[in-house]
Amino acid sequence: MGKSSRNPEPPNCKKYGVPLYGASWVPHKIIRSDPTPTQEVDRREGDDKVSGDGSSPSPPSIAAENYLVLSGGGGEGRSGIPNALLLAHFDFDSNSLSDQPVAKLGTGADLPYRMAVHPGGEGLICSLPKSCRWFEWDAVKSTDIHKLGLKLSEKVLNQLEDVGQQLALTFNNEGSVLAVGGEDGNLRVFKWPSME
Repeated sequence: MGKSSRNPEPPNCKKYGVPLYGASWVPHKIIRSDPTPTQEVDRREGDDKVSGDGSSPSPPSIAAENYLVLSGGGGEGRSGIPNALLLAHFDFDSNSLSDQPVAKLGTGADLPYRMAVHPGGEGLICSLPKSCRWFEWDAVKSTDIHKLGLKLSEKVLNQLEDVGQQLALTFNNEGSVLAVGGEDGNLRVFKWPSME
């Protein structure tokens, strides 16, 4: 009747059923809800409210909506583990992750190894075993809900087709240049979005 030596996982640590190879924060401009008319009036009137601890409160859309995009999976084999891009919600107030992904986009037999989120919020580029693909945010906005997802873009990155696995991907701070480094040792740099 001994106690279990294993402690439960803290709320900021979750397993989503796949090995993870990449993680990045979703830019706030993608998930930020439109301010309500009252918030707009307060902002125009310079109404700087202060909370009890002396700090300015965060806008509700920023405090309530923080997402991570994750890439991972079981690879090309028959592991039974799906390859996918996942979106998880993170609540800073409670320091907790969503129990399940809030969205999931399967990538078939292609394991998403690495990724880079565009700093301007346009989408993300993901390295697959032989090429790279561009994914876009799929935001559904209505009066009641704001749901975020991902979708494969129609944009084809011809310069990154059949170039082998890319192990490093990054945009510059402005999002105007993309650099990718391959398993073959080649570094490729392109203007974004023209891919010149």
